[in-house]
Amino acid sequence: MSLSSTFQRPLLIYDDKCYSCTKFAKAASMLSRGWIRVAGHYYSQEAKEAKEMIFPPGYDATKMFWLVNKDGAYGARSGLLPVVREIIVGLFRGGKASDDDIAAAACEYDGTSMSCYTPTNVFKRLATMLRHGAKFRFE
Repeated sequence: MSLSSTFQRPLLIYDDKCYSCTKFAKAASMLSRGWIRVAGHYYSQEAKEAKEMIFPPGYDATKMFWLVNKDGAYGARSGLLPVVREIIVGLFRGGKASDDDIAAAACEYDGTSMSCYTPTNVFKRLATMLRHGAKFRFE
């Protein structure tokens, strides 16, 4: 089976240890009416299997979120337009979004607060996402 046929329905791989990343993934899935499947980098077997199929050995895919569709894998900044496009496609093709698709985010607790909830951390993640991008096209 080819990668293109495996990802006829897009898969959004996100940082499931981050609250804001989980909210982003949940919003993308909900807005696309369930068309965009979601899986966390760390706690999802589906994401682990997809990353093994797509990325070369030794590549750290956890540096950014990935939108994987029939054309390829698009990370961070390169993935923003494909996410928007898949949301629009999902408005016409989507099924129903399920809250069961997204596990609870596992934020790091430092004794007084959860680090991923702070506005500074959210801003840092957004700035990093806009600075970085990568593409892996399927042939």
